[in-house]
Amino acid sequence: MNWMKKETRALWLLLLTAVIWGFAFTAQKSGASAMSAMAFGAWRYPVGAAVVFLVCLPLKRRAGQNWFDKRAVLPGMLVGTVLFIASTLQQLGVERIGAGKCGFLTALYVVLVPLLGWLFFRRKTAAGTWAALGLAVAALYLICGTEGSLLPAPGDWLALGGALFWALHILCTDLVSGRSSPLDMCAVQFFWCGMLALAGSLLTGTAAGPEAALSIWPELLYVSVLSTAAGYTLQTLGQRDARPAHAAIVLSMESVFSVLGGVIFLGERMKWPAYAGCAVMLAAVLLSQLSGAGKADGPAGGDDGSVSAPGG
Repeated sequence: MNWMKKETRALWLLLLTAVIWGFAFTAQKSGASAMSAMAFGAWRYPVGAAVVFLVCLPLKRRAGQNWFDKRAVLPGMLVGTVLFIASTLQQLGVERIGAGKCGFLTALYVVLVPLLGWLFFRRKTAAGTWAALGLAVAALYLICGTEGSLLPAPGDWLALGGALFWALHILCTDLVSGRSSPLDMCAVQFFWCGMLALAGSLLTGTAAGPEAALSIWPELLYVSVLSTAAGYTLQTLGQRDARPAHAAIVLSMESVFSVLGGVIFLGERMKWPAYAGCAVMLAAVLLSQLSGAGKADGPAGGDDGSVSAPGG
């Protein structure tokens, strides 16, 4: 009974995470009107890093740990570089296509993670993963093939590229996890990602000053504090007490909330085949997650094949 209460609370935390990350696509789309993708990241991630670091300090002091784990620097820079590429491609994609469409195209990363794990590391891949890949291809045709062309539009390709690098981000994080404090590594990767975005915006002449940031301060506050800092913290707390299969189902709702956010706040509409494609993509995500997560019987976090969401 106590376990059920813990898991129920954990699933509510994960649902809140999915809501936060799903609506983050709306904030990203709205913020794209004021600054470039790299300038957006240059403001977003350092603030998120500062919040994570400040939250860590009292927790570490209470546990009697050092204020910072230096072993987190190199792993954090590695995953932060991949995060920079993934988030920049996603932001470039959401600039050109709707928040909901970008959310569902990004969800493809869930299917890609086990396939890339099999390709690069020869990890065992469940039969359901291959079926999920077939569903994902059908979903891509329905979502992207409704604009008069069988091939994805440029914005679609950017979002799909982002999905590929989100998958690589998951694999890289898995490779370096356990070697240092996870919260310190999280703060380092956010800070490094922000520095790369700042350098990129300066090199491309698209840097944005405080005036531009103030014009979209609600969006920046949302993605930096809620989506980046709070979202990852809630996910960590939720997956600690939730079964992987249950966590997979709840976190996959992120893409559904991205569509709701686009419809409610941005007035976005898609053609009915695209909505059907979103449903098929959601089925592919669930099948891919459950084919791996269903093997585990305890709380999330074991080597069970399930995938953690990256966030919007």
